[in-house]
Amino acid sequence: MRYIDIEDLEPPLNWVERAESARNALRAEIQAAEGTATASGDDAATARRQAIREGLEVAARQALWQELAPRLRDLAKGKCWYSESRNPGSDKNVDHFRPKGRVKEDNAHEGYWWLAFDWRNFRYACQWCNQRRNDKVNNTSGGKGDHFPLARGSFRAYRETDDCDNEDFDLLDPTDPDDWKLLTFRPDGHATPAKPEGTREHTRAAVSIEIYHLHCKEFVDERRTIAGIVERAIDELERALTSGGGAPVGNVATADAQTIATNTHMRAFYKRHLKSLLRLIHSKSEYSAAALAYARAAIYKREADAEVKREWLADILGSNS
Repeated sequence: MRYIDIEDLEPPLNWVERAESARNALRAEIQAAEGTATASGDDAATARRQAIREGLEVAARQALWQELAPRLRDLAKGKCWYSESRNPGSDKNVDHFRPKGRVKEDNAHEGYWWLAFDWRNFRYACQWCNQRRNDKVNNTSGGKGDHFPLARGSFRAYRETDDCDNEDFDLLDPTDPDDWKLLTFRPDGHATPAKPEGTREHTRAAVSIEIYHLHCKEFVDERRTIAGIVERAIDELERALTSGGGAPVGNVATADAQTIATNTHMRAFYKRHLKSLLRLIHSKSEYSAAALAYARAAIYKREADAEVKREWLADILGSNS
């Protein structure tokens, strides 16, 4: 997961007006169903739920959020916003971050139907992350579906007039500039919380890994491959920096003077692998958060029974991530 600035999205001409019209129509249908049920002595809550369900199934209304799929896709160069996988063999969905029709964790909730046409509630997600899947071979399951868990005791918005900002939700949100930093990755490809166990940040990351199915084998295998590519790029950069005169690994200035600046062949070699590393950690690259985690983990290495800091690598990452 990497930060997506959803404010960069530009809806098509008149889209906002058409979405508002659809929301107004759905609101009127819900109110009418509730009024009719009350007048006839039927259960108003049941009537409201049926009106919401049927209203959200109208093809023209569903087409509204699907219309934004290409624009959501382009914000992350075709990557799923949760897993960072491009997964060309998987369909991508416009996920409603707050579920539109029901909430798995709360049977009394009608769903955040009033946000069904709010583009700021849309996320671009692959099937593995968005649809409930059970991988019996690898013993994993996940998929966001209608899940939207909150912290114990948190306020939850039930009505259109409630303030959703008061909810303390568990799921990491790719449109939050800080949430993606709560995940990190092991060399074996598994996602893991970045903060210590017992903290709220750890809980949110752990819940998100399960619900977004970030531990499915496909993602794990591909991240493990990325770990190897990052390791090789860093090894080649270090080789270039220490190949002339054996300058200290941590001292990029000395190494630069002895090799990179005076040897055109080695300079080209260094730049080639530097570009490779920068591409891997760029926010628009596939699994870039994992690549960045692997690169950061390599800043310190064991050498002659001591931990040595690769200052040159810290400098690269500090300037480009």
